[in-house]
Amino acid sequence: MNSPLPSNLESEAVRLKFEKFIHAEPGGELVPYFHFRIIIKNGTDVGHINFKVGNTRHIIMCVGHIGFEIEEKYRGNAYAYYACKALKPLILQHFKKIILTSDPENRPSLKTIEKLGARYLEEIEVPPDDPSYKSGSLRKKRFEWVL
Repeated sequence: MNSPLPSNLESEAVRLKFEKFIHAEPGGELVPYFHFRIIIKNGTDVGHINFKVGNTRHIIMCVGHIGFEIEEKYRGNAYAYYACKALKPLILQHFKKIILTSDPENRPSLKTIEKLGARYLEEIEVPPDDPSYKSGSLRKKRFEWVL
């Protein structure tokens, strides 16, 4: 981690609690990333969000710079959207724009990406040698989010 974390990673409905920074092996497709818990106003942990710092083919084409998951019982409250907005100060320490991706059938993620105002780029076939392909993702929709 080169720069300190911004002190207030929060938006209207959530705050992000830093959990860990994961380093990656040099020269591979995986990149270092920040891992946060998503906490709502009443203190409940509703999921997690990761911010990946790097621009390998795997990141740019298949998984994007942000990954999130909201526990099923808390879905439908836009917590992923608010968590993405809360990450903006940290993202801006590294990038002015990032790539977001989703499986084409993942309507909740696509709705979050659309709500963020990200620009649709394309839908691609995941290369067979990509880690996403090996875990079952065969197609990805790609978007650019200018911060």
